[in-house]
Amino acid sequence: MFTRVHCGGITQRQFSCCAPTNCQDLLIFIDTARSLPYFSHPVKKILKTVIPLAICVLIFVFIFRKIPPAKAWEALQTSNIPLFIFVAVVYFFWVHVFDCLAIKHFISRFSAPISHKESWLVRGVTYIMMIINYHAAQGVFAYYFKKTHKAPLSKTLGTMAFISIGDLILILTSALIALGFTNVTYQGFDFRLFVLRLAPIIYLGYGLFILFWKNADRPVIRKLARFRLVGWLLRHNLFLIFREAKLGDYLLLFVLRIPLIIAVIGGYNLALGTFGFAIPWSKIFLYNPIIMLIATLPITPAGLGTGQFFTIQFFQNHVSHSNLLIDPVSAASLLLASSLIWFLANQIIKVIFGVVCLIWTNTEKAWGIRRKA
Repeated sequence: MFTRVHCGGITQRQFSCCAPTNCQDLLIFIDTARSLPYFSHPVKKILKTVIPLAICVLIFVFIFRKIPPAKAWEALQTSNIPLFIFVAVVYFFWVHVFDCLAIKHFISRFSAPISHKESWLVRGVTYIMMIINYHAAQGVFAYYFKKTHKAPLSKTLGTMAFISIGDLILILTSALIALGFTNVTYQGFDFRLFVLRLAPIIYLGYGLFILFWKNADRPVIRKLARFRLVGWLLRHNLFLIFREAKLGDYLLLFVLRIPLIIAVIGGYNLALGTFGFAIPWSKIFLYNPIIMLIATLPITPAGLGTGQFFTIQFFQNHVSHSNLLIDPVSAASLLLASSLIWFLANQIIKVIFGVVCLIWTNTEKAWGIRRKA
């Protein structure tokens, strides 16, 4: 009787002794082979999930050692809850509107014609998945349009990558502009120097990437295809839309995304206002792009932990109440409470809106899910 071997240290001899003798054994044999570390890397996948979560937990352990949870709870109770909810909902829909404008235009441009209503509903549904796995959400997004519009998966995913890269460029540019007015350091680490070194590399890479695809059909690029990276880019269907993109597409992308990026940078200060406190807008537009840039790094899930940590570090000396600065200890408690509730509020609104969109969407036709009678 063939049995699954769970030991990761199985030898070639042990494996060969398990050779199948009939069709049923063959299926079990293949299933077992795929489960062996030699054929797959489940540990690597687990580590990709566990390590960011562990870092997130460690960051919050460190924060709560400095700021007792009771202090954060006291700060949270100072909020005007109805006003906070109103600000959070307005912020969410502002971001959603401009997000969907770009999605509607560029999905229609590169993949398949879609309506504004579809972009609203489908983007809403993917918010549910984003809480669990951002990349899976993009896959669900592409799958929907494949089912309903026969849109190629590669073109839809490529369009989302096109938009995401544009967002990264805008965040980097915002940080660069902010750092042009002052220097930002944390415990000896020079953020200004870091961004000034990082920006030219990313800008140059982005520019070369655009030039590469504008000239992809030229003989010189074809000759370079023998190099592994160039050959991989040319063969990968995900990048097909970059071959079609024109300079006007990049410019329109930035125009459509700038209001969204500005809202993301400044929205937190509006939320803080519901607590009766404020941070000078000059400081918000100075530090928040840097915090956003750090939060985009794959250190913790959705930037949770890193965002709160640097929000406290950068803003605790700039929080005021009735135009009077408050002490850093009280400010730290307030910043921790407000940034956490701001993050959670946005996630909750996304889930609620996503559920509404899922119910609204014709699930039987679009998703292949049969509703129960």
